[in-house]
Amino acid sequence: MSSLPRCDPFTEKERASGDATISMAVYRQWFENYESNRPLILKSKGIDGLPIIETAVAVGAGWSLSKNIGLLKDIQVPVITSDKCLKRVLEYTRPLVVCALNTARTDVETWLDIDSEGIYLVAPVTAHPRTFTNWKGPIIFVNPQNTCEELVCLVQKETGLVPSFRGENVGMFTFLTAVSMGAKRVALLGMNYCFEAEEEALNVTRQQHAIKIMDYTGQWVYTVFDWIDSRKSFLEFCDFAKSLGVTVVNCSEGGILWEQGVVDTLKFKLWRRYCV
Repeated sequence: MSSLPRCDPFTEKERASGDATISMAVYRQWFENYESNRPLILKSKGIDGLPIIETAVAVGAGWSLSKNIGLLKDIQVPVITSDKCLKRVLEYTRPLVVCALNTARTDVETWLDIDSEGIYLVAPVTAHPRTFTNWKGPIIFVNPQNTCEELVCLVQKETGLVPSFRGENVGMFTFLTAVSMGAKRVALLGMNYCFEAEEEALNVTRQQHAIKIMDYTGQWVYTVFDWIDSRKSFLEFCDFAKSLGVTVVNCSEGGILWEQGVVDTLKFKLWRRYCV
């Protein structure tokens, strides 16, 4: 899943104690990435540089994406995709926006090695510098308020970027970007927040834990503490978005990103018919 960096910034001891202290290594990398990206940031635009839209499809890289990605073919609705599944999405449609989030080193320069002219890349100022290695399209930077106060204030002072909430993972980042662009109807694809196999969950937690849980389709799946926390944040923002008149429909067809009364579920084919 694109939402997982290679290095977990929290130790199991920190998690067990409920201490959300960021390790000095990650704290330092935020500043180092920002310093590396600053020349590019000063030449680029903020979130207000994106076009205004009414409807969007927000695409994550979860396992259910294969069930409905083909329905993106020839879709007229703007697509906002996460970086890791960009090349898969391009097989069916050309997205309007791709979002990248990771601070740590990933294969992002490979994921984004495409003909990028005309596609917006949205990333935090703390994104790993390799994010921009092969990108030729327009770049939009955000100043994420979930880093640290010192960095947020420094970025605002030096670049003028106002702090904003961006979420803990790239799937939520795509959704927040859609709402930031004015979308009043958003479909979620590939937003599972879980794995189908226990082994996959254990691999990303270094064999520390895997949480068995039943998803909204009645299938047993495996998740991790990070995604349990992220799901809560996602659903809280969905509830807030609804208060702004935003209709959010989870078309992921599997996973744990669902709670009655907060995120409705619908087959993507029906969403296209009734909500577009």
